[in-house]
Amino acid sequence: MPWTFFNWLNVTPRVGGRFTYYSAESSVTGTNSAVYRGVFNTGVGMSFKASQLWADATNSLLDVNGLRHIIEPSANYVFVPDPSTPPVQLPQFDGEIPALMLSPVNFPDYNSIDSIDTMNVIRFGVRNVLQTKRNGQLEDLVNWNLMLDWRLDPKPGQSDLNDLYSALVFRPRSWLSAESQLRYDLDRGNLNLAFHQLTFTPNDRWSWGIGHWYLRDGFIDNVEENYISSTLFVRINDNWGMRATHNFNAESGRLQEQFYTIYRDLRSWTAAVTFRVEDNVGSSPDFTISFALSLKANPATHVGDDVVNPYHLVGE
Repeated sequence: MPWTFFNWLNVTPRVGGRFTYYSAESSVTGTNSAVYRGVFNTGVGMSFKASQLWADATNSLLDVNGLRHIIEPSANYVFVPDPSTPPVQLPQFDGEIPALMLSPVNFPDYNSIDSIDTMNVIRFGVRNVLQTKRNGQLEDLVNWNLMLDWRLDPKPGQSDLNDLYSALVFRPRSWLSAESQLRYDLDRGNLNLAFHQLTFTPNDRWSWGIGHWYLRDGFIDNVEENYISSTLFVRINDNWGMRATHNFNAESGRLQEQFYTIYRDLRSWTAAVTFRVEDNVGSSPDFTISFALSLKANPATHVGDDVVNPYHLVGE
């Protein structure tokens, strides 16, 4: 239920609950009896925007024709008391797995159903946007988001502060963009994740991105990983598009992942068929074929768009 105070402060209190039934099931580790679980959640989000306009600012190198800076600080408090049944007593079919990005704290965005547990956290965020006009259209020159979680009641093994997460997109020209995503462990001083990519979009027919992934040893698993990625998108016509993504593992010297996607515009819908080949060290190649439908009124994938991270196409 959002409110606005003083004509600038946005306050959104939240309250919710859920009830889940787990039927009895048997597995190689034993038999679990039927379980009921209730969860209550509440919290409040606060944010505001401030802006400054420099209408006469120009720069030929960065194609700047006027500048507007928008800053949006936010604080989101979430409190979830102990569920009626703790996660250790539930079958972890849809449990939380290690993720590259920060997990959502709001419900129902946090959807690792079986891992829902007590939570007492404040997520701080700052969004900075620098906009300019190009070809008569408003365009983001810089879009930078920072997020940090302060755990008021950390669980065993957790620190008070989660990783500092940074997501930056810099578009010096309409046909060139640079993206950066970082996760930095403030307590231990470790750079857990670094992703950087340059994307060239000379026209609306094709685009190509070249990037680099770094994952610290011990962040997701006990292997340091360096990937060089390439993403090529081609729009054949108004109805068909294709994308090819390749991830080369610089540590093992192998082409570890290949994605090939074909898009079809169906007027009100967009269809996508993806074929993936995954060649991990110590295992045989894995092949995946997926089919996705996206409503154009609320699109997930559509012709003409290039997506840096294609894993949602194969259910990850």
